[in-house]
Amino acid sequence: MIGRSPRVYAALWLVFILFLPACGASLRSVTPVPSAHGCSPVGQAHLISSLTRAPSSQGEWPMFHGDLSRNGVVPTSDGNLLTLAWSYCTGGPIFSSPIVQNGLVYSASTNNTLTALNIRTGTVAWRFQADSAFYSTPALQNGLLYAASVNGSLYALNAATGQVRWQRPSGIPGGKFWSSPAVADGLVLVGVASSLNERPKIAGRLLAFDAMTGKQRWQVFTMAHGAPGGGIWSSPAIDLVHGIVYVATGDPDDGVQALTLQNGQLLWHWRSVAKDVADTDIGAGPALYDDQQGNMRVAVGGKDGFIYSLNAQTGQVVWRTHIANQIYSSPAVIQGDLYAVGVLIRSAASWDLTAQTGVPRWQHHIPMIVYASPAIAGQTLYLAVGDAFGPGDGGVQVVNAATGKLLQFADLQSPVSSSPAVLPGWLFVGAQNGNLYAFTRQS
Repeated sequence: MIGRSPRVYAALWLVFILFLPACGASLRSVTPVPSAHGCSPVGQAHLISSLTRAPSSQGEWPMFHGDLSRNGVVPTSDGNLLTLAWSYCTGGPIFSSPIVQNGLVYSASTNNTLTALNIRTGTVAWRFQADSAFYSTPALQNGLLYAASVNGSLYALNAATGQVRWQRPSGIPGGKFWSSPAVADGLVLVGVASSLNERPKIAGRLLAFDAMTGKQRWQVFTMAHGAPGGGIWSSPAIDLVHGIVYVATGDPDDGVQALTLQNGQLLWHWRSVAKDVADTDIGAGPALYDDQQGNMRVAVGGKDGFIYSLNAQTGQVVWRTHIANQIYSSPAVIQGDLYAVGVLIRSAASWDLTAQTGVPRWQHHIPMIVYASPAIAGQTLYLAVGDAFGPGDGGVQVVNAATGKLLQFADLQSPVSSSPAVLPGWLFVGAQNGNLYAFTRQS
């Protein structure tokens, strides 16, 4: 799971909902940026400044953490500092990461809506109403958008129009879709877990649906004989070359499983603990990267505070590094550097670790809890910060990836647990106040 204890989080979430203010925030940072003058009414965009010189809308971020390796990397970078361009009020707190393709940015919200917006203006292209809230990030492929609502419906929508191609309930009593879908080889893969309080604790599993028809192709339980537990809270990572799916599992399994993409056959199974006694879920999604010898590894963080690097072929631990009390987010990996964020008691820290050995290069203190996964563009690290399950401060930190120095803090005055989506000239992120924010990235 993604937090302290499920019951504490459920209570915090209820309190937060009861006292949630209307969408609205101003923007402050360590460098001057324009102000967001309040918030537009629900369903409308607030344009901050003229975009006649805005960056190109080219580039894409079509799924959680960028691609199926989940490494959070932007191939090119036009700049690093953020300038607010526009905001859009969805009407509900946003946990899902935005996704971007073909000049549209898509935002899934906890008020049951999925909205497509023009990158440059925030103008609504279409808006879809689902059967329940969205907590996971949609995925785009071949003109279709796949989105999983928390109460167990998987949707395939026309990405240009929002028209429903198909809808499939999970058919699992009590099963929840917190997991972000992954689309590969004609399949849509999504994990199933319990409700936040895990009452009842259902049998965790990975489902595979036909991407064109929605027909279920296969399912595999994470626990032997379909025993309760082992929920998949996070997003699968996929090695397309070898046809392997990697999923992280929750209590009482607390590990990573490697499965064949074709039929879900188990290849290997690693556990972070011999016996779960302290809620040590691997709730964060795995990320894939190559070591110096060209061998693929799986990087994953756990609620035991360790970042693990596993041999992708065997599941054997290559190295592990303790960075915090808990880790809730996926790491970002590029060119021999692994960037991870760990949570302390009421704060957090981002780390640059040597991807080959796990040896730290630098540590950067963050005076807030962090649940979102970092993104890396060139020599710039972007961190969405703020306590996901309570009111308070938050925003986006811009950090020099080589040194760990803070370059800018875009203060949204609202916790941000939505992992940022980054294009060569843009950054998009959702906040707890219900706003989707669009920033241009310029030097």
